[in-house]
Amino acid sequence: MMDWIKKHYDLSVLAIALFMLVASTGLVFWTAKSSDQELLEPASIPANDEIPDFNVSSVSSAQQKASHPTKWIYSGNDSSRASLLVSRAYLLKDGKLFDPIEGNENLHHPITNAWLIQHGLDYTAKDIKSRDSDGDGFSNLEEFLAGKSPVDRTSKPAAYNKLKLIAFKSLPFRIIFKGDPSGSAKEFQLNFLELQGAARTQYKKLNDVIEGAPYKIGRYEEKKSIDARGIPVDASELTLENIENGHTIILVKDKQTDDPRSEGTFLNQITAETFIQKKGETFLLKPDQIEFKIIDINPDSAQIQDTKTGQTYRITKDSKNPQ
Repeated sequence: MMDWIKKHYDLSVLAIALFMLVASTGLVFWTAKSSDQELLEPASIPANDEIPDFNVSSVSSAQQKASHPTKWIYSGNDSSRASLLVSRAYLLKDGKLFDPIEGNENLHHPITNAWLIQHGLDYTAKDIKSRDSDGDGFSNLEEFLAGKSPVDRTSKPAAYNKLKLIAFKSLPFRIIFKGDPSGSAKEFQLNFLELQGAARTQYKKLNDVIEGAPYKIGRYEEKKSIDARGIPVDASELTLENIENGHTIILVKDKQTDDPRSEGTFLNQITAETFIQKKGETFLLKPDQIEFKIIDINPDSAQIQDTKTGQTYRITKDSKNPQ
């Protein structure tokens, strides 16, 4: 037998395969037969007293739901969801797909991706921070930092945020204290060389306000000194107080003292208008129509005050428009 198998190896393998095929076919047929018998057996029916109560309202509710099946609705305005056939947008960043909605990195720091998506802004635009999406004069970045809406012209930062100092000029204000004419230390003569008419020479008492200048008479101190010839001279001092910024100036009798007053050239970046204001003057800032007063000016910045609320703000020098 073994010799025959060795001589007819191919036929032996074929015979074994045929036997296995027949056996498998028989097993499948027997299994199907058994299943048919189980399916043909009648289902057991519970006794009448075990049949559950017939609920008409439940059947009616089921019929109502069947006649109005739930539909899948997609809101195209919700960019955090994908449509049925189209995936939400992903970006390719540093060779990897980046999800702007659930990603943990902001594309345009410090603006958050969620803020851009919330207002329907194009977060793929490189210049999205500098764009003025609603045309109110403020960039998207400025709107974000101020907590305002970038797509609503009525929601915007205050106009003073767009006010810049572009030039500074010092205006010397010369004063000469001529002393106490009566000798009673109750009234003092002052000459203001920059003023005109009657205001040029004024006689004031302690706490009086100077006409045409933001000063009041503060304190008087009688002093004597010795000149180069050894002769005693009157060196009495009169202190003026600036009622706008609180600064003081000490005047010595018969000596000219300069108080450097100043003026600034300002640029309203919203209206593209320039205007000149001196320290102490007031102006109306467009488009908010709020009145401000110039409290102080120096080469690098200015300080303005809301005349209604008393709130002060610092206006910086515009490095892009040096003059």
